[in-house]
Amino acid sequence: MRFLRLIRALGFCWLALGLSAVFFLFWAITEGEARTAQGFAMTFGAGVFLGGTSWILTRGMTAPARASSALRLAFFGWITLPLLAAAPFIDDPKNIDKALFESFSAMTTTGASVYRAEDLPHALLAWRAWLQWLGGLGTLVLSVTIFAALDARGPGMRRTTMLTVEGQDLFTNLGRATRRIGSYYAGATIAGIALLTLTGLPLFDAFCMALSGISTGGMASQDGPIDTWMPGASMVVLMLLMGMGAWNMGLQYEFLARGRLSRHTPDLRMMAMIAIGAGGVLAVFEGWGHLPGGVFDAFSALTTTGYLTHAPGSGFAPVFLILLAFIGGSAVSTTGGIKISRIALLLKRTQQELALLTHPNAAVRTHLAGRLVSDEALVSVWVYALVFPGVAAIGTLLLGFSGAEFGEAWRAASASVLNAGPVSEIDYSQLSMSSLGLLSILMIIGRMEVLAAAAAIFVIFSRD
Repeated sequence: MRFLRLIRALGFCWLALGLSAVFFLFWAITEGEARTAQGFAMTFGAGVFLGGTSWILTRGMTAPARASSALRLAFFGWITLPLLAAAPFIDDPKNIDKALFESFSAMTTTGASVYRAEDLPHALLAWRAWLQWLGGLGTLVLSVTIFAALDARGPGMRRTTMLTVEGQDLFTNLGRATRRIGSYYAGATIAGIALLTLTGLPLFDAFCMALSGISTGGMASQDGPIDTWMPGASMVVLMLLMGMGAWNMGLQYEFLARGRLSRHTPDLRMMAMIAIGAGGVLAVFEGWGHLPGGVFDAFSALTTTGYLTHAPGSGFAPVFLILLAFIGGSAVSTTGGIKISRIALLLKRTQQELALLTHPNAAVRTHLAGRLVSDEALVSVWVYALVFPGVAAIGTLLLGFSGAEFGEAWRAASASVLNAGPVSEIDYSQLSMSSLGLLSILMIIGRMEVLAAAAAIFVIFSRD
């Protein structure tokens, strides 16, 4: 019964993705892109058939979904949806690996691309932006429902007053969370499109960049450094959208709905301070004239979006930006990385441990947003802080076995597990099929914040 409930939830996702492809199917037809239109038709047909059949055959399934079912939903969702969405990218059967990589990268909001934007029709660029937007929405919904319930022993960073987590049935809140967060997320996106258009960006670019920016996806509608084709005012709007995607969306919804916040976090202030400081560091190496661009690049990396104002290269900049991406944005955001709230907790705890050296008998208590954080919860934070670099190191070794140079392998593996593909500043189109497959796996692991992915794999092979 629980398995059928899982299939029903997945079926709804498949159906929604398939139906959304209809708009892009007609768009491709009007552009005269027959091959692309055929791909959209395949996504539409497969999504409607699989989703509709699953939905019909599982009517009346009400068995409660426990943690194991919730983890399976998240894991299989991140695998099956990009597979369904990949068909429009297949321009040649020999390039299926690239099409799959592009789809996984877009839907996990990683932003690494094997295609040049100028080589893709508008319908496909818009589809890529739409996949990033859907991936961002999925990340938010899973965060405030499934992952919030699983974080009972953690510091509670994902919990919001917007939803009461039902511990007995973790699927209960999925629809409600999608409506509440989705309405705010969509409204902010529409406002972003309007502001980008008003600041001089063409409507098509405004559409793609708003969807990509608020989802912190990082796939741009044009090639090259972003400041070479986007007006300065539009870049400010884009930073605002990235900030909204990177800040706790539950708190944003709460402020809009109630006019107040139930708790205050230092996340947004810390992100701004880090971006300004890191921008200054980049300006030291790039020249002080690059200070505004350095701040933009630093903020883009910190939010794991990855837009750049400089041409891709090697050396200090990509390594520094990847280290920023390890920090990440808030919990309940579309960003990847460790999350800045966890970093703040670790820094606060480190400061307290240093204070204990001078006052050994002092009572040490760690708080987050006014809440006491237990030592048990702090252990989980330390684990998160360690597993991200650990997985990146394992990915680096595996990429090295496929022939990649060490520096490039580390940058690609780290950017993938952090869902911040563009900050690696490498040409993904030159990577082998095995490398692209491995990076796609790392994207899924990173999107599930590593530990949840490991737990999902465990329950798949367990009897529960």
